[in-house]
Amino acid sequence: MHEPSSKNKNSSKHSSKEKTKDSLIKRKSLLSRILPEWAQRLLDPKAKLWALLIGVSLFCAFLLAPRSFQVYSLTIGEPSPETILSPITFQVIDEAATNKNQEEVLRSVLPVYDLDEEMVDDVQARIANAFNFMKNYLAAEAENKAREEDKAKENKPSQENKSSPAKVFQPMDDNALRSRFETLLGADVSPASFAALKAAGFNARVQRDLQSLVIPLLLKGVVLSRELLLRDGKQGILIRSKSKEKLEPLKDVSSLYDLKEAMEKINEEERDTSDDTSLTEAINKIATDLINVNLTFNREKTAALRQEALASVKPVYFQVVKGEPIIREGEPVNEAHIRKLDGLNKANPAYSRYGIVAGLGLLLILLIRLSLYFSESYLDRTKRASEDLVLLSVLLVGTIIIMKIFVHISTSVSASFNNVNPQSSFFAAPVATSAMLASLMIDPRLAFLFAVLTSLVASLAVEGDVYLFVFFFLACVVGLHGVSKVSDRTAILRAGLVVGLVNMIAVLGVKLALGQLQRSQDVYEIGLGFLGGVICGPITLGLAPLLERLGYTTNIKLLEIANLNHPLLKQMAIEAPGTYHHSMLVGNLAEAAAEAIGANPLLARVGALYHDIGKIAKTSKPTYFVENQMRGINPHDRLEPSMSALILVSHVKNGVEKAKEYGLGATIIDIIQQHHGTGLIKFFYYKAVEKTDKSRLPVAEEKYRYPGPLPNSKEAALVMLADVAEAACRTLPDPTPARIQKKVHGLIMNLFGEGQLDQSNLTLKDIQSITKSYVRALQGVLHSRIDYPEESNSQDMNDGDHLRLASDRTSNGLDPVPAEGGTNITRLGLR
Repeated sequence: MHEPSSKNKNSSKHSSKEKTKDSLIKRKSLLSRILPEWAQRLLDPKAKLWALLIGVSLFCAFLLAPRSFQVYSLTIGEPSPETILSPITFQVIDEAATNKNQEEVLRSVLPVYDLDEEMVDDVQARIANAFNFMKNYLAAEAENKAREEDKAKENKPSQENKSSPAKVFQPMDDNALRSRFETLLGADVSPASFAALKAAGFNARVQRDLQSLVIPLLLKGVVLSRELLLRDGKQGILIRSKSKEKLEPLKDVSSLYDLKEAMEKINEEERDTSDDTSLTEAINKIATDLINVNLTFNREKTAALRQEALASVKPVYFQVVKGEPIIREGEPVNEAHIRKLDGLNKANPAYSRYGIVAGLGLLLILLIRLSLYFSESYLDRTKRASEDLVLLSVLLVGTIIIMKIFVHISTSVSASFNNVNPQSSFFAAPVATSAMLASLMIDPRLAFLFAVLTSLVASLAVEGDVYLFVFFFLACVVGLHGVSKVSDRTAILRAGLVVGLVNMIAVLGVKLALGQLQRSQDVYEIGLGFLGGVICGPITLGLAPLLERLGYTTNIKLLEIANLNHPLLKQMAIEAPGTYHHSMLVGNLAEAAAEAIGANPLLARVGALYHDIGKIAKTSKPTYFVENQMRGINPHDRLEPSMSALILVSHVKNGVEKAKEYGLGATIIDIIQQHHGTGLIKFFYYKAVEKTDKSRLPVAEEKYRYPGPLPNSKEAALVMLADVAEAACRTLPDPTPARIQKKVHGLIMNLFGEGQLDQSNLTLKDIQSITKSYVRALQGVLHSRIDYPEESNSQDMNDGDHLRLASDRTSNGLDPVPAEGGTNITRLGLR
C-alpha cells in the first residue's frame, strides 16, 4: 500500500524540480533578451558577491555614522529650556590648560642675541694701523733729523746722496698727526693723551695694553643694557654669530657686560705702577672710546622661535561622552556650557555624515574582502565564499544593532542616574556571540580575523576608545576558542561562562589602565562584564540552529544527526544491516584517527555513519552490496560487469540525494560524495576486460570509476581510508596483527599513490598516524577467539561475537572471492 504512494510522491518531487529548472532557464533567457550586456554581467556570481559586499559595507557604515542633531544657541546667564544630553562623543578645547602649556613653552624659549665678531677684528686692525702709522712717522722724522744734522756738519751733499736722492720727508704738526691718528684709530684722542702716547713713542707695549683692555671684553660680548638682558634672559640666551650656523646657548649671563660696565671695567683695570700716569689715563680713555656694543637682541629671530614653539603646543582637550548631560533644564548657562555647545556644533558640520559613511564603507569593504581572501586562500573555502559572506554580514549587522540598543540603554541610564558612567552598560554587550557563531559555523581561524572586525565595529557603534576595542576583542577570542571543538551543547554554555570570567578581568584591567579604579561603581561594571560574557552562551546556542539554514553543519547539528534513532540510520539498520554494521565500525575508525591528527572527530564519525546511506535507496537495492547478501546469493552473477559497476556507482549519487532530502548538511553531503574519490571498481573492470579479451574490444575505464570528486578535507579522507581498511581486513582469512598492519598500510599507500588524497590536506605524518590508529582499532575488532570444546555447544550458541565472526567469514561469501594485487575484493564490487 505504501509503495504506490511513495512512487507518486517521488514522481511529484521530480516533476516539481523539472518545472523549477525550466522556470529558471526561461527567466534567464528572458533577462538576457531584456537587459543590456553590461547589466547581464551583474548576474555573474562574482559580481553578485561584490554587490553584496559593497551593499553590506555601506549599510553597516550608515548604521555606524553618527546622525545629525539639533544645533543649540544659548547665551550666558539664561536658564536652559531643556536638559541637553550629548548625542555624540566629542572633544572640547580646555583653554586654561592649553594657555598654561603655551606659557610654559614660551618661558622655555631663550632670547636670541647677535654677536658682532667683525667688530673685534676691526678694532684690532684700527689699533694696529694707527700705531704703525705713528711709529713709522716718528722713525721717518728721526731719520730726517739725523740726515739734516749730517748735512749741516758737512755742509755739502754726499756723492751717495746725489746718486740716490733720499725720500722727501713731509713734516706734520701735532694736531695734524693727532687728527690722522684719530682717523685711523676710529676714536677720539685728546691732545694730552696724544702727547703721552707720543712721549712713549707709540711703542708695542702701549699698543698691547690698549688691545688687552678692549679685545677680551668684545670677545665676551657687550650688551647695551644689563637690565634688558636679565628681563628676557634669566634662564640664559642664545648667541648667534656669522661664523657658527647653530645657536649657542649661554645659561650664565653674569659674565657679560653692558657698555657702562665695560667702561668701568677698563678704568678699574690695574697695570704696572711704574707706568706713567698720564700714559695710563690716555690708554684707558682711548680704550673706553673704542669699546662698543657688539651683542644685540635679535627680535625677529626670537619671535620666530617663540612662534615655532607655540605651533608645537597641542591643544588640551577634555571629552564629552555620548549621553553625558551638557546642561540640565533650568540651569543658568555659563561659559563652560557655551564651550561644550560650541564643541558639539563644530563636531557636526553639515557634510560630515556623508564623508563618514563613505570612509567607513571603504574601510569595511577592505576588511571584509581581506577576510574572505584569507578564507579562500588559506582555508580552501572558495566554494563557500557566498555563504560565508552572507553569514558574516548577518553577524556584523546584528552586532551593530545590538550595540545601538545598548547606546539607548546607556542614554536612559545616564539621564536617570547622575553618578553612573554612560559607558558602563557597554560591558554587558554580548559582542563575543558573533565570533563564537563564526567559529562554530565556519572555522576558528577565520573567526579570529572576524573578531577584529566585530570588535572594531562594536567600538565604532558606541564611539568607544581603544580600551573598549581591546575588551571586546579579548571576549571574542576567548569565545571563539571555547566553541572551536564542541562535543556537547553544554560546552557552549561553559564557553560563555569563561568569557564572563575573562570579561571581569578585562574590565579590571581597563579601569586600572585608565586610572579610574577608585569608585564603588567599578564593582558594578565588573559585574556587567561578567553578565555580558555569560549571556553569549545561550544566545549562541539559540541562534546556531537558525544560521545552520544558510548551509552550515555545526557540531551541534552533527550531535543531532549522530543519534542512532535518526530515521535514516534506523532504516539502514533494518534494510541494510550489513551496511549499518560496517558504517558503525568505519565511524569508530575515523573518529579515533581524527583525534590522532587533530581533525574534527565528530564530523568524521557522523560522516562515516552516513557515507553509504545511498545503499538503501530505492534505485540501489541493499542486496547488491556484499555485506547485505545472505545465503551466498549474489545478484551480480546475472548482470553484465558494466551494469554491476553502474549500480555500485549509483549509491554515491543516491546517498547525496538522501542526505539533501533529510537535511544532513553540506559537510556530510561532501563526505558522501567524496568517500570513493575517483577510484576504479577493479573487480568488474577486470571482469569486463576478461570477457572482452575474446572479442578484442576495448573497455572504457571511465565507466568503471567513481565520478568523484576527490576528498577535499581531512575528515572525508579519513572516511575513505576507514571504509577501505575495514572492508579489506574482513577478507583476511587469519587476521593476525601483522597481516592487518600489512593490509592497511598497503591499501592506504595505494590510494596515496593513485592521488586520491591529493586534495585532502593530509601530510605524510598524518597518514602514518592514521595507519597506526586503524591498525590498533582493527586488531581489537578482528581479534580471534579460542574454539570452545564440543561439550560446550550451549555456550557457543550464546557467544554473539564468535557467531558473528563465523558468519562474516562464511555467509557473506567473502572466502570464494579471489584477492587481486593486495586490494580489497569486497571494495572492488561485491559490497
